[in-house]
Amino acid sequence: MPDPFNTPEDLGSGGTGRGPARRSMLIAFLVVLAAMVVMIALRELSRPPAATQGAASSASVAERVDAVLNSALQLRQAGENAKAQAVLEAGVREFPAEQQIHLSFAELLLTQGRTQEAYDHHLTALAIGPRTPEVELTAGTLASMLGKPERAIEHYGAVLAAQPSNARAALLLAQVQIKVGQIDEAKKNLLIAGNLQPDTAIVWGTLADLALRENKTGMAKQHIARARQLEPRVTLWRLIEARALRRENRPEEALHLLIGLDEAEKREPGVLQLMSECYGLLERPGDAADLYVAAAKSDPMRGDWAYEAALWLSRAGRRDEALPFAERASMMGVQGAAALFESLKAPE
Repeated sequence: MPDPFNTPEDLGSGGTGRGPARRSMLIAFLVVLAAMVVMIALRELSRPPAATQGAASSASVAERVDAVLNSALQLRQAGENAKAQAVLEAGVREFPAEQQIHLSFAELLLTQGRTQEAYDHHLTALAIGPRTPEVELTAGTLASMLGKPERAIEHYGAVLAAQPSNARAALLLAQVQIKVGQIDEAKKNLLIAGNLQPDTAIVWGTLADLALRENKTGMAKQHIARARQLEPRVTLWRLIEARALRRENRPEEALHLLIGLDEAEKREPGVLQLMSECYGLLERPGDAADLYVAAAKSDPMRGDWAYEAALWLSRAGRRDEALPFAERASMMGVQGAAALFESLKAPE
């Protein structure tokens, strides 16, 4: 039988000559080749698969990110805000594409009153993604705080476009739209919020206020009735209803809503002014004067209250009582106070 390692030439020569040598060389070559294959196989087996390497690397990054966040949190809880800030600053440099580190840093900056920087980190977090409603809403609130209503509208609008049933986004969007004079758009979004969450008093209170601005007292009273039903003790809702009654020339009913408030509530914005107007309509300037006298005595730094006290005391014929309040308001630079003081000093 022919030897498979012999070439035809070898066989032709009777299997003598170079055949055995060539066969030995071929066997040696095959042995070396087999050894190389084994070595390569062992090397590949000792190396983790590419997917496993990537997973291990990702796990390592996630662990380091968690370490940064946990360390910063523990430092903040211990009152070590400066150290927490240093940890987060280093974390942002090392992991610039990690959203949670930017958000954690923004939260810390906000506690320090660094609103612009906090907003910048929220913008970065949104760019990294995901653009969650919570991050977008907070960004909108920060933009509003910074006096950037157009940007706030963009953020809130993005949430509402993605989640039409987000009542909070609709309400916040409406509030900013009111600031920039987009009243019709604001009313639409308030109604969306009201339909989604009808037990939100601020929706109906705001709609009532807008109706009053348009002199639609009937509609204002309907809306404010819902707000007061939901939050009967909120002074602002009482004030809006009283304003509607005052607009309908019903000052006594308006006063009835406000007269039972405690002294602190009466000094909330707009309440004293409306009550004094109602007393004026009822030809009771002395009662209006007493209101402002009590307020001015409670806070001597309120020059405007001192001026109103002097004005109403003068109208009530109580010139001697009015004089010191007029003088105080004049010294504090309240407009019209100096002229009132001089007129009160002049002999009758």
